Amino acid sequence: MGKTTCAINLAFSFAKRGWKTLLVDADPQGSVGLSLSPSAQSYAGLYEVLNSGTPFDQVVLKTKLEALSIVMAGKIPTNEISKWCASLEDGARLATFFKTAAETGYDIVVLDTPSGLHGPTEGILRSSSHVLVPQQCEPLALRSLMLTVDFLNQLQTENEEACSLVGVVLTMADPHVEDTKKIVEEIKRVLPPELVCQAMLPRDSAVIHASMKGMPLGLLRGGAPPAIALVFDQLAAELESKLDLVAPEQSDEYVSLVV
Repeated sequence: MGKTTCAINLAFSFAKRGWKTLLVDADPQGSVGLSLSPSAQSYAGLYEVLNSGTPFDQVVLKTKLEALSIVMAGKIPTNEISKWCASLEDGARLATFFKTAAETGYDIVVLDTPSGLHGPTEGILRSSSHVLVPQQCEPLALRSLMLTVDFLNQLQTENEEACSLVGVVLTMADPHVEDTKKIVEEIKRVLPPELVCQAMLPRDSAVIHASMKGMPLGLLRGGAPPAIALVFDQLAAELESKLDLVAPEQSDEYVSLVV
């Protein structure tokens, strides 16, 4: 389970809890779109807003959940991908996008980023308020986690108002397996324990089923939502307190969240 699955289902959980939520596909490969719609690549999105000046409201896609909207990656020409990624690295253009989202009334913006600490990912980290890191329960993955933490520390050295680490959420986890326990202990050894989310996302075949259906886990039919959908609800509730979000009816600001 990776960033895209977390972004889609966390955004859905935030929206269910009453927050006006915008899910943004900032991966040039269009991972969110590919997970949700076979026709995703035909939609204008982030690329058109930042590159062509397309009005923000023309690329926002409504969903069956009133509080949840989506901005796809956009129709990025293959020969323009490298140039597009480089243009986002300093975060300035993305900051303008976030400002528009705030002015439009979104409480929270959830972004799915490409892999690696460069291009769009670096720009998002430079222009967002918080970052959530999905961490697979694999020993080798701890190395990439520490690279991310070091990079965030560097950003805050350059700018005290840079985004902060709101938490690390363990994925593909099984609290009854000894290896998972060891990884949790190791992460808590190198990070303040409060940064390790209580909610842990297990390995679950429902994730594959939902992806094949092109929908969040909470919309799967055939009875009650799978247990893992409820874990995303738990994670959303946990992050609300970490982000100091007030009740939706009292909120007049947005918080951007990177995954």
